[in-house]
Amino acid sequence: MGCLLGAVVLVPGDTVLSTAGYRWVRLAGWGALAWSLASLASLPVLLADFLGTGFSAISLRGVWSFVESVEQGRDLALVAALAAVVAIFARIVWRRAGARVLFLVALIATVPPAFTSHSADAADHDLAVAAVALHVLGVVLWAGGLLALMLAARLTGPARTTAVERFSRLAAPLAVVVAGSGAATAYTRFSSPGQVVDTGYGVVLLAKVVAFVGLLALAAWHRGRSLPALRAGRPRAFLRLAGAEVVLFAATIGLAVGLARTPTPPPVLDADAAVAEQLLPAAGTAAG
Repeated sequence: MGCLLGAVVLVPGDTVLSTAGYRWVRLAGWGALAWSLASLASLPVLLADFLGTGFSAISLRGVWSFVESVEQGRDLALVAALAAVVAIFARIVWRRAGARVLFLVALIATVPPAFTSHSADAADHDLAVAAVALHVLGVVLWAGGLLALMLAARLTGPARTTAVERFSRLAAPLAVVVAGSGAATAYTRFSSPGQVVDTGYGVVLLAKVVAFVGLLALAAWHRGRSLPALRAGRPRAFLRLAGAEVVLFAATIGLAVGLARTPTPPPVLDADAAVAEQLLPAAGTAAG
């Protein structure tokens, strides 16, 4: 995602991809191949988790049935297929229009898991699904774009400065999208403010928020320190801070994975609903 963002947005170009853009598209192809293979390898693991059995009990026929009949399996297979399309065509694309199409396909491939996450079962279903989809898109573009800049060995001098400045302008709205969608997602998860500190889900979420605040601080440091150094011909300052930010991004994404595996807080009934729930069994006993 980050390499395609770089090829399409971060470097100047005309009809044909620039040298850096061409290299980014090729790197995106390798990343998409890894993405596709990881998605396929996740299918039997997800099936074992879905059935509550050991991995050794999973057969190829069972995986195929999982893909055919279960939404989680279909979505993961769709992601693998879309990523494979990007991987194949990234080897032959050399125009910006083709890179834009691959970028769009990659964006679409990030969305299906949102429909089978915790959000799919939330009370505010539409808000929850939209928030998760936006959250994932914001994170992969922000983190991916930063990683792509670190991998851009062909970018030197003014070209690198231009790419970093463009990404810096893009990072601010992406951070707003990530923060806003994360807040909306949290709103659909909790039915009481106390659950934020009283549940495991809330504790992991707080840790993720702390990591996100750290990312914002590093981004501000980037804008204030590393960009002037880059303009002055000192790229090491940018690379050091970008490396630290990528590591923190990895930790934040790890927390997000843990959060997705943590049971969401149970709904808290208000006083009237709680009384009604207690009276129902008693009414049934009296009627009997």
